[in-house]
Parts: sequence; C-alpha cells; structure tokens
Amino acid sequence: MKPVYLLLGMGALLVGIVGIFLPLIPTTGPLILAAFAFSRSSKRFHGWLINHRLLGRFISDFQSGKGIPLKTKVFAVTAMSAAFVFSVGWIISHLLIRVAVAAIGVWAIWYVLQLPTNQPD
Repeated sequence: MKPVYLLLGMGALLVGIVGIFLPLIPTTGPLILAAFAFSRSSKRFHGWLINHRLLGRFISDFQSGKGIPLKTKVFAVTAMSAAFVFSVGWIISHLLIRVAVAAIGVWAIWYVLQLPTNQPD
C-alpha cells in the first residue's frame, strides 16, 4: 500500500500547491491529506512537508487546533456555496442526484463553519 499512499500524497500535494495560486482550488484540505498519505508511505516526504516554511503552516495550524483563518473560511464557504448552487440549479438534471449533491454541499459548508477560526496574534 505504500506506493498507493505515496501517489495519493503526491497528487494531494500538487492540488494543494496549485490551490495557493488559483482561487477556486483548495489548499489546506489537500495538504492535510498529503501529510496523512506521506505519514503512511514516506517519512522523508512527511517530514519535509510538515517542516516546510510555507506549506507546513497550513498543517500545523490545523493539527494544533488553531483552525483556519477567517478570510480563508469566508472564501471557502462562498466558493462552495456558489459551486453547489450552480451545480444543483443549472448543471444537474436528475432529482435524486440534485438532492445528494445539495446534501453534500450542506455538510461540507457545515464542516468548514464548525472548524475553529484562527485569530491573528
């Protein structure tokens, strides 16, 4: 399973890095997934990621319970709301799939909102 976790970690790391530069791509979630996958596959990559001067901050803030910055939380909820409303309202035509996507959207938004908000020092 180590090669599978390593590939998952690399993919998640790539998405997380892209998310730093592209506004609709998430950053923290994929980086946390990458750290998890690397912890199962490569101590070297895991250590590099959690100790990285830029990327490691996302993981350490989440792991220490500091949560995510308010600006990030507001942006995430806004982007997710827009994406789910657009998908359910205009893209998906099957009622059962609409309901499922709407339920996933409500859960995802609730999850982000219940995370602790990182207050600047």
